[in-house]
Amino acid sequence: MPDTIAPWVRILVLALATSIAAIIARVFTGDYLPDNPREAIVFQHTLLLIVLGSAVLERFYTKPADSVMNSLMGLISLLSVHGTAPEIPWYVVTGYCVIVFVLSIVCVSVSSRDNIAGWRGTVAKLTYRPSVVFGSSRTLFSVVFLGALWFFYDIQEAITLALVIFWGLFLAIWPLRIPELLTAWFSRDEPGHSVTGQIVRVDSPNILRVALHGEARWSYDSPQIAVLPNRKAQWVQPLFSQFQDGRLLATGLLTGLEAEALPTTRNCVVSPSDGVDAPLPENISDVLEGGKGSVLKGFVVEHSTIGAIRFETLDAHSCYDGMLVWSNVSGSRVYYQIVSGETLEESFSADKHGFQVATATQLGRLSVEQGFTKVDWLPAMNSPVFSTIGEASISENAVTDADLVLGQVPRTGIKVGGDFMEGYDHHTAILGVTGSGKTELAFDVIRHAAQNGLKVVCIDLTAQYADRLRDLRPSDLSISDETARELGEKLFEVESGAYGAGAEKKALQEFSDTVRNEVNDSIADFMAHAETMVGLIQLGEISNTKATLWITETYMTCLLRYAMERVGQFSGTLIVVEEAHTVMPEASTMGLGDFESKGLVGKIAQIALQGRKYGVGLLILAQRTATVSKTVLTQCNTIITFSCYDDTSLGFLRNIYGPEHIDLIPNLPRLHAVAFGKWIRSERPLMFEVPFDESKARQQENTTTSGSS
Repeated sequence: MPDTIAPWVRILVLALATSIAAIIARVFTGDYLPDNPREAIVFQHTLLLIVLGSAVLERFYTKPADSVMNSLMGLISLLSVHGTAPEIPWYVVTGYCVIVFVLSIVCVSVSSRDNIAGWRGTVAKLTYRPSVVFGSSRTLFSVVFLGALWFFYDIQEAITLALVIFWGLFLAIWPLRIPELLTAWFSRDEPGHSVTGQIVRVDSPNILRVALHGEARWSYDSPQIAVLPNRKAQWVQPLFSQFQDGRLLATGLLTGLEAEALPTTRNCVVSPSDGVDAPLPENISDVLEGGKGSVLKGFVVEHSTIGAIRFETLDAHSCYDGMLVWSNVSGSRVYYQIVSGETLEESFSADKHGFQVATATQLGRLSVEQGFTKVDWLPAMNSPVFSTIGEASISENAVTDADLVLGQVPRTGIKVGGDFMEGYDHHTAILGVTGSGKTELAFDVIRHAAQNGLKVVCIDLTAQYADRLRDLRPSDLSISDETARELGEKLFEVESGAYGAGAEKKALQEFSDTVRNEVNDSIADFMAHAETMVGLIQLGEISNTKATLWITETYMTCLLRYAMERVGQFSGTLIVVEEAHTVMPEASTMGLGDFESKGLVGKIAQIALQGRKYGVGLLILAQRTATVSKTVLTQCNTIITFSCYDDTSLGFLRNIYGPEHIDLIPNLPRLHAVAFGKWIRSERPLMFEVPFDESKARQQENTTTSGSS
């Protein structure tokens, strides 16, 4: 038996009940429509309103607004017999109508806003159920009808017996489902199909709103069949449902897949019979232009922008930070990456619908030559959003064979990277806390540069580079331990000497000239030999901050001078600075109070500014942006960020990536990062993961163990 009543059955019930009521009125009063107020309140004012409300007006549910009108009509009917009805019974019935009117009008008033919270929510919750239960047409007009019998008729009169029997039989046919039985007898629908609900409206594009019947199932994994008013049938992808106004209101997505039409059913949704094969999720996604191997994840909701869309998720457990999704814009696939999620609650009168909304920033269209390129518009409201099934890879890539591969978009196989050799001299910064993976990535960059003929000079304060880059046979460009100790002594003599320290400064100048000559010779020798591409400057044994700055400035000055003297002949070099806050500190945060130290930092920053002109690039690694020279950082046109927590770093990165990624960065797992810049093949920031490499992990463990021992 179907869960709905055919419209013709409702009209039939209305016509029969009205005719019988008119016959009863004619037999006992002499008129089909009595004009006597005592008789009119029984027949026209109440009995016919019970019939009309049950059969037509309140087909599925009663709203608080309906209760307002019902109670008001009841009060009007009672006022017409105020002078003739017994006083106490009249006040009892009238009081009932007044209470229902107050409850329902209060419920309507506090529920008029979209967001019901605080005292409004409490009042709505307390008044909603009583108003719709006691204010329904069957209940309220039955009270008035029985009250009228109480007022004017004796219990033993024949008219009283006839009216009570008619009233009881009419109310009984609804719980006994007699109208549904009539619908089933005369229905020619396919056996096994059951009506799930009535179509309320269709929102653009193809969002279906359905009033569900009873305990009808509405699940994402059970496609339904929608029979539209024109009798055309197509499959519906259920999305979600919520309780509203005493009924379940469901939302689905019209897929466009044709289904077998049901001859006599229309404007409703039916569940397919057991013999009907429903389309698989991947078939539905393919039809909705998600592509092969895709699965529907949600649909676009309000407050989406060109740069970031918001979509309501279908499955509360299927999304994650960094997840790649896509939607269609102007007929082409546009990729987005989830950067945050939140739970929201939407009010429907006194009931609420809780759901999850994900925010995904635009990556753009994907091509091998250009990577991700920006798109200048956004998907339409309610557009479907897709992702891959499981961890299925996408055939397209964002890099070429010659590019430096940083990693891949999480769980997709799409490689992320770019033409590092083209943009190395625009400087790169790798940021992140200890253990996040920034040094491992730096080793990959160094190897890529060396393999492509670029000389690399590493300023190392961690004593890791020599062991980890042993396969590249690096040259040691460091000054001797004896020279380093002597430098520290002379710097101390300048600081502690007599006023002006003239003699000490002169001695330091003579010593520095000697050291610079040695550094110039070692750099020239390193650049001339093609056998080795990596040079190491190890500063691990130097504890004096000023000495560290002095040596760094000396090497960088000599490298820049070497490049300047060989313009047109110099193939370029990359300077890698580990623990950049030590050799390129921000003076205001690192306690550099003397003018000489500030001057050294200023010289290093100027070298960073000028190096680009002569083929000298920088790769700096730092844990916090607050402790690194902002003059240097702002010259880095490519930023790669692993997990960071401090507010200063996040504030700096907000200007690089935009606000959407700031909440994502502190929660990045190990070996996950956000990248954006000159040589990255993406016109918008994107998150990637560095695949775990067991051999690298063993090397790192061995290096740490040997260093501690």
